[in-house]
Amino acid sequence: MSNAYMQLKFESTPGFEGSTDTLSTKTIFPPLIGAGFSLNPQHLDRDDEARGTDDASAVVSEMFDPSWTLETRMYPDLVGFLLKGLLGAPVTTAGDGIITDPDAATIPVGAYRHVWTAPFGPAGPSPQTMQGVFGYKDQGVWWRVKGMAIESLEITTPTQGGTRLQINGQATFAQRISDPSLVPAPESIATRPFLRSGLTLPTWLSNTGVTEDYSTTISNSIEPYHSLGSASKYPDLMEKGEGLIVCTGSVPKRRLAVADMDALRDATGFAATAKWLNESSIGVTASKYALWQAMSNCQYVDGNPGDLSNARRIGADLSFKATNAGAASVVYTLVNATSAYS
Repeated sequence: MSNAYMQLKFESTPGFEGSTDTLSTKTIFPPLIGAGFSLNPQHLDRDDEARGTDDASAVVSEMFDPSWTLETRMYPDLVGFLLKGLLGAPVTTAGDGIITDPDAATIPVGAYRHVWTAPFGPAGPSPQTMQGVFGYKDQGVWWRVKGMAIESLEITTPTQGGTRLQINGQATFAQRISDPSLVPAPESIATRPFLRSGLTLPTWLSNTGVTEDYSTTISNSIEPYHSLGSASKYPDLMEKGEGLIVCTGSVPKRRLAVADMDALRDATGFAATAKWLNESSIGVTASKYALWQAMSNCQYVDGNPGDLSNARRIGADLSFKATNAGAASVVYTLVNATSAYS
């Protein structure tokens, strides 16, 4: 079996080639299913030059635009780390037996409530970035990647295999390094990932059809930039793009329902909540790890009924978007055992 690993830390400011970086104390080793990065080299092709030969000319490395991916199961500490990487720092409150979660249940001492409310951070021109180590230990190769920003985070909950996180991002710099002698310390194997059996939709459109599946994506517009005079082939800036941070998703229905079709036609807004409840308890408390996605004005923005056929059951594919109609479009609340993501 592989001894490969990935380590992530937050950067105080986006790193770049030659930068001196201040990194977070908080470190994560995702129990990865797959992770990778690409230098995305852009070569100078000189075949348009007349050199008195019909042969191809040697290319020259001109610039790089690194990108990266991560696929993993959704674990309580890991999902909080990645949400900070995407949405900025949460408002964190220690459980005291008085504060409550979105279900109005009290949060005990030893548990912590982390809340991200749209519009998301961080403040300023740059997104939250991370620095990563990609350890191909069995092959004796290690890479350090700087300025890693998350472009999209998708949560899917298949019938089997646990709730999955699929992350895509871009970066500013990557270099091969010697063995950093890291000892991977993933989240405890005793803590279970979130499962499909723990996913519910406590609040949704009245009289909606039977839900067949649920997936959601947070999209973040980011822009790595090669500024003039940086003396680097890599981007030296990681900036927020022109787009907004947007929450969308898919909620296919097993059977057609009038309420869903009317809401699609009329772009009807409705309060909606998705909740993932973990089977593991937080320390010695009775409180369970949990994540809520609460949308104040969820709207169906695309979809269609299934094709007419000789079938007993015809459903519908529906896509939604969380929007602001006077209140925050979406609020994420995570209850876990992590005191801080700093």
